[in-house]
Amino acid sequence: MYHIEPQKEGNRVWKGMAAAEGLYAGPVYVYNTQSVVLSDRKIASQQVSEEQKKVASAMRIVELETRKMAQLAAEDEETGGRAAKDVLNFHREVLRDPQLIAEVNERIRTDLISGDRAIFLVFRNYIQKLEVSGSTFFKERIPDIVDIRSRLINSLQQKDMIVQVKEDSIVVSQAINPSEIILFARRKVKGIVAERGGLTTHATIIAKSMGIPFVLEVEGITKGVQSGEWAVVDGYKGIVVTQPTPELVAAVREASGELAIRQTEEQNLYAEPGMTACGYQVPIRVNIELEAEIDRVARFRPEGVGLLRTEVYFLDGSHAASEAEAEDQAESPNGSGRSHDQTRFLQRAAQLAGDDYLTVRLYDVGADKLPSYAQKEENPALGWRGVRILLENRSLLRAQLRLILEAVRNYPCKLRLLIPLVTSLEDVLEVRAELDTLLESFPHMHPELGIMVEVPSAVVMVEALAEVVDFMSIGTNDLTQYALAADRSNPKVAGYFNSAHPAIWRLIHQVVKACKKRDIMVSVCGELAANPQAACILTGLGVSSLSMAGPYIPGVKKILRSHTLELMEKQALSILKVQTRSEAEKILLYF
Repeated sequence: MYHIEPQKEGNRVWKGMAAAEGLYAGPVYVYNTQSVVLSDRKIASQQVSEEQKKVASAMRIVELETRKMAQLAAEDEETGGRAAKDVLNFHREVLRDPQLIAEVNERIRTDLISGDRAIFLVFRNYIQKLEVSGSTFFKERIPDIVDIRSRLINSLQQKDMIVQVKEDSIVVSQAINPSEIILFARRKVKGIVAERGGLTTHATIIAKSMGIPFVLEVEGITKGVQSGEWAVVDGYKGIVVTQPTPELVAAVREASGELAIRQTEEQNLYAEPGMTACGYQVPIRVNIELEAEIDRVARFRPEGVGLLRTEVYFLDGSHAASEAEAEDQAESPNGSGRSHDQTRFLQRAAQLAGDDYLTVRLYDVGADKLPSYAQKEENPALGWRGVRILLENRSLLRAQLRLILEAVRNYPCKLRLLIPLVTSLEDVLEVRAELDTLLESFPHMHPELGIMVEVPSAVVMVEALAEVVDFMSIGTNDLTQYALAADRSNPKVAGYFNSAHPAIWRLIHQVVKACKKRDIMVSVCGELAANPQAACILTGLGVSSLSMAGPYIPGVKKILRSHTLELMEKQALSILKVQTRSEAEKILLYF
């Protein structure tokens, strides 16, 4: 790789977060998104109907634009267009949501305000609910809502949505919306840098799918660089270099060529199973969030699906299923709308899993997505979410369980059901009772029931929990967040959120010991599993399998095949004895 030499002038390094891999040096285009300017005029009561018609027209125009963009994206399937199409179809669902349209019309009628202001206020209400969510997944859907809002207001105000970006440039912005990523990709942008964003936003997913290097959380960079200047974007290290010297630009170009060769070599590992240098097998499975990801991750040849997230199908509905809706879904899981989409998603994931495991996590949602009966919470991260919501809304739980069973009943995969945010034995027993009742209608199905270990209480109670589950999956992201009292989406405490903390390794070890005692499998599906060095330690601790996003699979397979199990066990024992993060990080660097 390249090396950055400190210079009196040039090579200014900006640290951010790596969102999509890639390395590129080229000219910058600073994309200044304008603040929304709203009309403050009041309308007369006789103007209400006319204003509502304007909003309806804007909705139709933006929905038509979105449909056309989705069609264009579908033509680029080889370069990640399927992911873009999936996101755009979600945008279309929001634009057609009757509840949303009704709320905007009601605002215009009761407050006698302009259409653009009504749209802004209604969308702001949705955004505020997402902001106080206890779910990082839902917080990171905010850019989609902002994106749709901006496009609607721009349409009402007749603003030009075309962005003049030159080919082969690096776009630098405060924030990037999903539709903008798609437009940039069509203009052959080679890199993207943003001051804000999230690792699981739709913008990030599209950038990954299209192979565009993306670095986010680069504070202040829009004021530190000008259009036309050169920069380096490194989506591997999560850094941006402005004012690069000619020597650095040349080194980056050379490194880009070397990386391309390395990626070709890693492709040879795709078809090989995960194993150590001494032949000890460690199944490497994949985490999936969107249907659009399935084709892309299939080329990495995962050994099953270690985590299938289903929240996006909850989000698509814009609200929780009512009692009647949930029962309708249970009676007709292959029906239309949201349940049909989830059925197709499950079946495609089952095809990918083959005769290996398909691990489906039940809805892990927060109270913000249940507006019909949820109340505002002071601290939703510690409130009504995950299994707590499912157990208080049994028809929703039963509907999803039945839908899953019905969807995959004719597939050879080994089905696993994963309960989110378990804190007690009662959580598991109540879900199992519901499942057992449903299984009377599926006599030939024998799904395993397991839990996400992501809160300290589950670790404390792990031996008792191991008595009533068939497997466990350690979610190191939330486990780290709750154990270290550090919100992983809060940049002010980012330094405290570190999965290499000695406490996290000891918690993982405690779970592994309990699972081995009961002879049940334990996997790790958080970001720690995707870290090649950490994967070696996890294997040494005795974790049964690892699950991660598809692009990380080759790197983890490669490092596992470079070391023996004996060495991994030795280093794992060492990491359990350290007292500081720095000591733990030194052990990780051994691999």
